[in-house]
Amino acid sequence: MKVFRLSDKEKLQKILKATGVSRSELARQLEVNYKAIYRWLDCGINPHPRQSKDIDQLFKKYVDLREVVLSLRKSAKEPIKLLRENNKLREKFFLEMTYNSNAIEGSRMTVKETELAFEGKKVKGKELFEVLEAVNHKNALEFLLENIKPNFKIDEQYALKLHSIIMYNFNNKLPGKYRTGHVNLTNTEKELPSAQEVPLRVGKLLKNINNYGKDAIGKIALDHYEFEAIHPFFDGNGRVGRLITLTQTLSKGFAPALLKVDDRYKYYMALGKADFGDYKNIIQMICDSIIEGYNLFFQAI
Repeated sequence: MKVFRLSDKEKLQKILKATGVSRSELARQLEVNYKAIYRWLDCGINPHPRQSKDIDQLFKKYVDLREVVLSLRKSAKEPIKLLRENNKLREKFFLEMTYNSNAIEGSRMTVKETELAFEGKKVKGKELFEVLEAVNHKNALEFLLENIKPNFKIDEQYALKLHSIIMYNFNNKLPGKYRTGHVNLTNTEKELPSAQEVPLRVGKLLKNINNYGKDAIGKIALDHYEFEAIHPFFDGNGRVGRLITLTQTLSKGFAPALLKVDDRYKYYMALGKADFGDYKNIIQMICDSIIEGYNLFFQAI
């Protein structure tokens, strides 16, 4: 299998189809002249990398990525089985998921340093807690992969267990327990629920988390936003939330949702927009992360 990548020409065609705008208007939005659009669409000429990035941003703005993800699901059947049986894929999965999820939270560990931590080797210039964060995340992924199955049912015990592994040896963060006080967030203007409200809010979320309806991808994205909006723990909310999202995508037959640190600010922006009822961006982010998961599969296989 080859890596999934829509060409710039295909992205431009999908933008035109989704929006109904003219080529001239498309050129205006990309800040290029009409001839550039003509060359890209009709002459087989590839855009400059910077322009390619602009096309990708416009593509994700206007084109619903759920259609792309649903078509990809047919190309890599039984993702859980693939991860369990393919050692190369599983190792790459553990490394990419751990590095990116921890980096989103501010970890200074590089990919190579994360790999050294996995091997139990000394990581020069890094604090013990940074190494422990990497090892804990890998252990959480191992627990996840050992326990989930198609249509796996997430419950409170599972969510708290993930947190207890992520926060192992960080006793001041109450591993496996909800926060008992308030936390301050810089990435949201929305007020967090009080500590007293947390168990009820989490219970309500988990009661419906396994009911996906006709739009599984959209439901997974909304569940992720809701979990982060509750912020049930003193620390580890992002990592546990992404592990729950990962559990959902795998259990519904999709590739693992790999949110990359390069998209950190777009991720925060998407969560921020969802605070005001605009869920389009977080749905697109989850779709994009699943596409990254398929690329991980295809590269390893």
